[in-house]
Amino acid sequence: MRRWARPALILALLIAGVVGARALGLGELIRLENAARLKRWIENFGALAPVVFVVGYVLAVIFFVPALPMTVLAGVAFGPVWGALYAWIAATTGAALSLLAARYGVRGLVDRWVQASPRFARMDAQVAEHGWRIVMVTRLVPIFPFNLQNYAYGLTRIGFWPYAITSAICMLPGTAAFTFAGGALSEGRGDLRRTLGYLAVAGVLLVLVSLIPRWLQRRSRLAGDLLRAGVFALLLDALVLAAGASAATPGEEAYARLLKAHVRPGTVNGITLHLVDYRAVRADPAYAQALAALAETRPEPLPSDAARFARWANAYNLFAIKAVLDQYPTASVRDGGSLLSPIWKKKIGSVGGTTYALDDIEHGILLCASLSCPDLRLEPYEASRLEAQLDEQVAAFLSNPTKGLQPGPDGKTARVSSIFKWFAGDFAGSGGVAAFIRSRAETALAAKLAELRDDGLSYLDYDWSLNDTARSR
Repeated sequence: MRRWARPALILALLIAGVVGARALGLGELIRLENAARLKRWIENFGALAPVVFVVGYVLAVIFFVPALPMTVLAGVAFGPVWGALYAWIAATTGAALSLLAARYGVRGLVDRWVQASPRFARMDAQVAEHGWRIVMVTRLVPIFPFNLQNYAYGLTRIGFWPYAITSAICMLPGTAAFTFAGGALSEGRGDLRRTLGYLAVAGVLLVLVSLIPRWLQRRSRLAGDLLRAGVFALLLDALVLAAGASAATPGEEAYARLLKAHVRPGTVNGITLHLVDYRAVRADPAYAQALAALAETRPEPLPSDAARFARWANAYNLFAIKAVLDQYPTASVRDGGSLLSPIWKKKIGSVGGTTYALDDIEHGILLCASLSCPDLRLEPYEASRLEAQLDEQVAAFLSNPTKGLQPGPDGKTARVSSIFKWFAGDFAGSGGVAAFIRSRAETALAAKLAELRDDGLSYLDYDWSLNDTARSR
């Protein structure tokens, strides 16, 4: 019950505030036709008028009273310059408090949904990675509901200060435009030149704000994608889907069903590994569904490096299965090629309308369909859990003495997979192969390899035989 106490309390306060604001008719009260009356009411507070206005504006933001009329009212009550300052301070404060209310009230519950929802995880990763850029777009382009987006950001992993600072900077042009428009209604006081001057400044600012979407689309591919899709709508859509516990695409679900149904542990030629029931895969409708979904994948940029790696790792594994089934029955995945045209170079499958060979997308993804490759994982890779999944795969591979690593008796030598020889250059950033192995091996195994160096490595024979359940002993 404690887990729900804080969210329930915050939600109750918000509902009470919204209901109270509606019951008092605040949304109707702050209309333009009431501007003169509201100005006189605010001026009655004397020196405290700015404080009263800022507090009222902040509460309006928190309790979903429209912010635009309040901004115009600031210009009417305090003039364009001071009005812009007060409205800017209030809007920034209200936006920050709304985010904190959502984060400390609900984010803990959302974390559970993120783990269960690949789509929400992708959006969460996108906002975490591109945080201030996304806030910039939604603040500069006045098509995203202001009050709601403040709470929506609180459900993400965006940092508070990037959010608050970017919001403050990017809300200023629009705030100034509307306060100058409001100032023209009151500060002119019959002075046509002054009135036209304020309106001119407001008009220029509004034109500049209206041009921002086109400028952003030209300057930033990410911004263009967000503007076309509507990042705020995506955020709420992801939340709804996560709450419904069903956000995986049909292709992801089909691939996951294949792995769960047709990949299982076994032993072939003395090597323990995960084997694939290729005959069953070919007969399973999920196989064709997974390939079709991958071919129809939309080519929009993915939100993070983790999302990109997960997509291509899953695509590589599925295409490796297809490379086998295109020639099945066979004894080795390499049988599908020749000396001059190896299987790795042949175009196998399509992603987003482009056909790829395994070699095109491998780029260090050391996964294939032979016995000595790292095991095919029993579930798809997911951006939200990618680091943990890869750590598990590496640790499991190194703990398998039949194909991953056989430590020597002195702690200075070891026989390791030939993969480490073929791709030795890829481990230079980790200090070499031996350093990588020591850092990624399970604790007990790493202790046995404390003195292992690259010159103490020798290599296990690589078995290219097919990882087929039909060959299991």
